[in-house]
Amino acid sequence: FVVKLDPTAGFLRYSFVYGGDRWDEAISIAVDPDGNAYITGQTSSANFTATPGAFDETLNGFEDAYAIKLDPSGNLVYATFLGGSSGDVALSIAVDGNGNAYVAGVTDSPDFPTTEDAIGPTLNGLSDAFVVKLDPSGSSLVYATYLGGRGRDDGEEIAIDAAGGMYVTGLTT
Repeated sequence: FVVKLDPTAGFLRYSFVYGGDRWDEAISIAVDPDGNAYITGQTSSANFTATPGAFDETLNGFEDAYAIKLDPSGNLVYATFLGGSSGDVALSIAVDGNGNAYVAGVTDSPDFPTTEDAIGPTLNGLSDAFVVKLDPSGSSLVYATYLGGRGRDDGEEIAIDAAGGMYVTGLTT
């Protein structure tokens, strides 16, 4: 769920409930200057609320990461799955001034979607961190890569600077 509260009176501006018939968890949220909210987490629901035209409209493994964008009134702009044939969890989301959403997390899917210019096009260990940049409509990947070595690697936080540089921190074994 996502709840927006009024900053002065504490009353409810909106409440948005989403998900399917299995496990759905919101893990991270970011808000752009226009008041759009970007949410990411994990789902194991095949009937999760993916929107038509989203980058990925179907659950790919037993658990996928996802990204959702809500407008300032709490209306769904897009919802997309992010994942491969195994387990994928998004742990952090950030947004730039152009409305691109950046998601970091962990995957053990050997077929997690990557882009041609990925610095890490393949899974390297037990699990790897991943970084995804979604376009403002949520319909395509601008950039996606694995980050990791032979052990376990998690992308736990992501931040974007004014020039569009991505900063990722996390865990590695």
